[in-house]
Amino acid sequence: MTAPAGYLRTIKTTATEALQAAFQVMYPETDPAGGDKPVYISQEYPVEKAHIPAIWVEFEPTDLRTAGIAYTETDTEGNLYTRWRFAGMATFTVAAMSSNERDMIYDQMVALVAFASQTEAPSTWRQTIEGSDLIATTWSYDTIESRGEAAAPGTPWGTDEVMYERGIALQVLGEFVTNPIDLQLVNLSEIAITMTAEGLEDVSSLINITQNAPGL
Repeated sequence: MTAPAGYLRTIKTTATEALQAAFQVMYPETDPAGGDKPVYISQEYPVEKAHIPAIWVEFEPTDLRTAGIAYTETDTEGNLYTRWRFAGMATFTVAAMSSNERDMIYDQMVALVAFASQTEAPSTWRQTIEGSDLIATTWSYDTIESRGEAAAPGTPWGTDEVMYERGIALQVLGEFVTNPIDLQLVNLSEIAITMTAEGLEDVSSLINITQNAPGL
């Protein structure tokens, strides 16, 4: 049986795919002393030397709750669903074999965030992040939280080489809708919201709102 595609795995996958696509366009070279290897971007920590330099993508949930009370949501066939709102930090940890290359990749991450903050023009990063059908998110591009740095001998592949790391985090707010039967996320563009005043029993007063995919 296939595990349900929950919001956590979906947002991590979306962030990873967006960063991979953006770096293909915006990070054409690596440290000349380290060769011409592309940046390995993954949800998994790099444990092989072939995957260095790398960016490790994670998401730290800080809040998860239902969207409200006194309303229901349905799909086009009338099935009831629950809308959830979440908050958290998307983290990006750069790992490289030299401090220079680590800092080059870190600077490119900062430039990517700064560009997203300063322009509404379409970009590979924002188009991928905002194009998800299963989650709707708002990213805080105006504040970058530092996650510190590290430089210590010892690698996952068992050598005494020094690995250099530095991380950043961005705040994310979002919404998703779940199917209570199979626990899968529901395509947001197929949801209709029915809202009522709390305690109101007169069904003639129901307000039906058909909602397209939210552009948060």
